[in-house]
Amino acid sequence: MTTGFPGFDDRLNELLARQAEKSGLSTDEFVRGAVVDRLVRELSEDQESEVGALLRALQEGSEKGVGPAEVTRAFGTPIDDPDRLAAVARTGLMDTGSDAGYDRIVTMVADALNAPSAAFSLLDDKRQYFKSALGLPAELGGAQEVPLDGSICRYAIDLGQPLVVEDARLNDILKDHPSVQANLLVSYLGVPLTDDAGHSVGTLCVWDQQPRQWTTGHVQILQDLAWIIRERVFE
Repeated sequence: MTTGFPGFDDRLNELLARQAEKSGLSTDEFVRGAVVDRLVRELSEDQESEVGALLRALQEGSEKGVGPAEVTRAFGTPIDDPDRLAAVARTGLMDTGSDAGYDRIVTMVADALNAPSAAFSLLDDKRQYFKSALGLPAELGGAQEVPLDGSICRYAIDLGQPLVVEDARLNDILKDHPSVQANLLVSYLGVPLTDDAGHSVGTLCVWDQQPRQWTTGHVQILQDLAWIIRERVFE
């Protein structure tokens, strides 16, 4: 008997495995993506859901020719650019504490990508502030920020597009980074959150203490959920 997803017969598991392979995903990743797609669809129809309202705004934007692709435009604003820092300040989110709406989205991100850690952060020229985070290292002692030199997300800000790191220990730029040296982070996937003027104010990211092979499917899921946060930040 073919092993596969519980509750599926051999034929369904065979079809599931085939479609997952075509998508460049494992079976578990493909199923998680499908669950997130359905969750997004049902939430978008829930008139009482805050996340649903954000999703409806996303759908309306897509119909006007604006969508998740905007998140990945390679603006590449330098971390200390005065205009970028002004854009961070305009969000009004630095040092504002937790927010249930952002927490739900970050949890969705971690679940969808099967990642132990995920965060929505804002970065100025001195630090990375975790507006919402799941699985922060115990070494932070409950702190909701790290100095800029302890941040991997700063490279996504500089890049202006998704930063994909499968094994930071093998990356010439990141292998000596404090987080990597302390084994707090081995793999990382993050996308910048960019305003309409092209200034990246923060990131939505996931990371793991194990190497990960991030796929285009993973990047797309993260981009879609980053767009929800972007709409909320810049509404």
